[in-house]
Amino acid sequence: MSEINELEINESIELQIKYSEQIKKMQQDFQFTLSKVSHEIRNPVTLINSFLQLMATKYPQVEEFDYWEDIQENMMFLIDLLNELSTYNNAFRLNKEDMDLNQFLKSVAASVRPTMKYLDIELSYNGRENLPTIQADATKLRETILNIIRNASEAIPDKGHISMELTRQNQEIQIIISDDGPGIPKEYLSTLFDPFVTHKKEGTGLGLAISKQVMEAHGGGIQVSSVPGQGATFLLTLPIK
Repeated sequence: MSEINELEINESIELQIKYSEQIKKMQQDFQFTLSKVSHEIRNPVTLINSFLQLMATKYPQVEEFDYWEDIQENMMFLIDLLNELSTYNNAFRLNKEDMDLNQFLKSVAASVRPTMKYLDIELSYNGRENLPTIQADATKLRETILNIIRNASEAIPDKGHISMELTRQNQEIQIIISDDGPGIPKEYLSTLFDPFVTHKKEGTGLGLAISKQVMEAHGGGIQVSSVPGQGATFLLTLPIK
């Protein structure tokens, strides 16, 4: 290798390191700003909500006011939004542990099945034994899977079916969650994981954005495919340790 080529390679590596450090600093600055803004907003929101509860306790007749329920609904939406902002900002911080993903998903399915039964939705799980142990944050992974299942259940108008499957593809493990709802319109797919983009009447637009961050923080990813009238399928991937 010539000295010129070696010099070019070294300069390229130095540039990559420099850009990587700049991107990392930008991410840290963004996270700090988001935390600060969320914290500053949370204080007055908590105070206003406390005053509203105190008002309703001291003057029960206020609940007869035409717009009282609207005020309460918007207050709860604001509190949920602040909570999800905090979750979104911390989605990349993982507390990893060795995990038997098959047993983990069995537990998740068992915990949510009674709720699905109440909604007249069948939840099935097709596991796979003897898969390699992976490293994952159990809490964040559970929240991600439950979020996708909840979205699927909300999309199913009446009776329906949600399936969860565990499989392996080369050096990654796949979790496939499918439903038989009406599907996702094609024009929604490109922005489905963008923060603050929602097509639900009540939603912050952060649920799937958080799910995407969590999966990418694990070194994996999340994809969606859908055919109108034939449901939607979410593919979650995790690298094998």
